[in-house]
Amino acid sequence: MKIRSDHFSEWIKKKAERIHAAVYAAGFILLMIPLLAACGGGSSLLVDETAQAGSVRRLYYIDEEKNQLKSFEFKPDSTEPDEMIEELLGICRQPSADDAALLPLLTDEITVQDYHIENDVLQLNMSEAYLKLSPVRELLTRAGLVKTLTQVETVNYVEFRVEGNPLKDRNGVVIGKLGRDSFVEDASRSINSYKSAVMQLYYTDESGTQLVPEERTVYYNTSEPLERAVVEEIVRGTTTAGHYPTVSTETRILSVAIQEGICYVNLDETFSNSVLSVSAEVQLYSIVNALVDTCHVSKVQFSINGVSSMMFRNSLALDVPYEKNEALIQ
Repeated sequence: MKIRSDHFSEWIKKKAERIHAAVYAAGFILLMIPLLAACGGGSSLLVDETAQAGSVRRLYYIDEEKNQLKSFEFKPDSTEPDEMIEELLGICRQPSADDAALLPLLTDEITVQDYHIENDVLQLNMSEAYLKLSPVRELLTRAGLVKTLTQVETVNYVEFRVEGNPLKDRNGVVIGKLGRDSFVEDASRSINSYKSAVMQLYYTDESGTQLVPEERTVYYNTSEPLERAVVEEIVRGTTTAGHYPTVSTETRILSVAIQEGICYVNLDETFSNSVLSVSAEVQLYSIVNALVDTCHVSKVQFSINGVSSMMFRNSLALDVPYEKNEALIQ
């Protein structure tokens, strides 16, 4: 759907009309309350209008230091996906009503030239001014827009374009579609300490006996090792149709450490008690191969609750380090 150049002013006009109608209705209700009390025997005929306003969403803003996002609860007026997208994009230009010091995601110079939804991907075509944002501000804007717009029922991913061309990172690599899970961040930490990494991850095919590669760009906090972020992505699961998880999403990562080129991964018992239909080799090597391909490690050694002197699923010893297994890759 194309965004009309005057869509935001029309949205403001509609907003004003709704407010006027709400004020009129509120005045009418106030006039009727004595009559209802007199006739109703204490029962109420008033409608809970907040319940009709739709589900609560969150609006995202940039803090005054320009190094992290802050959010507030919000109930959109719109219920249809296209209308809600326009409403959210319009609000992304406005200062926060909760904190005037916060900055809107979009500056006055940046316009969303058009957008359309293909399957569950919302493609945003930004004006050239978007490329003039500083790297930190651009990352904040991108993260905020993704988190905002993926709250629309039909949108799971956002893909950015500038003047019709795919958005690229500083290395010239196309960023592609982004979901809420693309930004592995802790709200209590500054986004200045985040960076992106292209991860070569491995999941499994329908048979559960082979590994299938899946490349993903992930933003992670530099206060944690890249190796841990890789394991987190394996646990989080696949985002590609036809690929299947190798590790239960309930698995807890207890620790990840590097020593002399070996990555030591300590997981809880959920990892070994998996009920997934996947072979022990595929489960183990999905992590090993991903760590070797993405990080500067040559081998991976596992432990369960700190114990490595055991057999993994009664077939693989955990007290030895594992190298990458090419034979399992489809």
